[in-house]
Amino acid sequence: MSKIKRLERLLLSINSKKHFTLKELADEFGVSTRTIQRDLLNLIEMGLPIVSEFGPHGGYRIENDRILPPIGLTEMEASSILFSLQAYTDTSFPFQTQSKSILHKLHQFMPEDARENWNQIQKRLLVQLPLPPNSQVAPIILEASIKQKIVTILYTLNEQKMYSNIQLIGLYSEDGEWYCPAYCYSLMDYHVFKLSDIKHAVINYEPIEVKDFAEVTIHNWASQISPRNYVRLEADLSLAEIKNYCESHPFLKQFITIKENGLHSLAGDILATYVEKAAEYLWPLKTNISIQSPREIKEIHARWAREISAQYEVISNM
Repeated sequence: MSKIKRLERLLLSINSKKHFTLKELADEFGVSTRTIQRDLLNLIEMGLPIVSEFGPHGGYRIENDRILPPIGLTEMEASSILFSLQAYTDTSFPFQTQSKSILHKLHQFMPEDARENWNQIQKRLLVQLPLPPNSQVAPIILEASIKQKIVTILYTLNEQKMYSNIQLIGLYSEDGEWYCPAYCYSLMDYHVFKLSDIKHAVINYEPIEVKDFAEVTIHNWASQISPRNYVRLEADLSLAEIKNYCESHPFLKQFITIKENGLHSLAGDILATYVEKAAEYLWPLKTNISIQSPREIKEIHARWAREISAQYEVISNM
């Protein structure tokens, strides 16, 4: 019997026992106690929590949890577990220690090319709750993002159906919707597509020159791209609001700067087509933000404030 096969059978055997000795295992597998001892050391190095007990009734046992038998995972299955568990390594999660242990084990035994693929997934995918509804094109969009391939899409823009080639920066979810920022070769500019507007998508393997998005990720895209049509964001905030809101915000944290006087602010160029979404992100800051530009965001906030005020006027006149 090969060593690998023996280790697999040994794991299954001791996992079914509450207590065992070297002699019992040696007799079971027809090898010497020294061989079994070396095998147990190998399993311990792999993370199996085996502890020894001394005394007349001593031996070995598995501490706390038993170990599941080996499970064959594909690279993408392992990557999906790694991605899902990232959200549960925070200290507030009851299984925080176990989540970190799983992440370490999976990452440790991944082949080098699989680890590189996992690194690309981290750069191209951002998921927030609640999860969006199922999308048929999401797997294709994610694959193209990871491999940095051009995608030909059929999508709806201003109630018109259009075909276009796009190079994706990544895929993110927000408020129950999927979005993908990308460079659109038809618009000759960057655009944030909503996946529900994309009716069909296929990876385009024709030789098209692609942009270098090595340093542009789903976490920093807004501050790293150079769109043709943009507006300038300039706003001052209090330090408390920076800590409580902006630093934890996937979009706003990219634009945090410190002025010469030590005050914190938001500064940077944003897509002209992304102004209303940026206004939504800034709206919760209320009077804790002083927006210098763009004028469009100030007008949107003023309109929302008037609409809210009008609702209260109706109530006061009842």
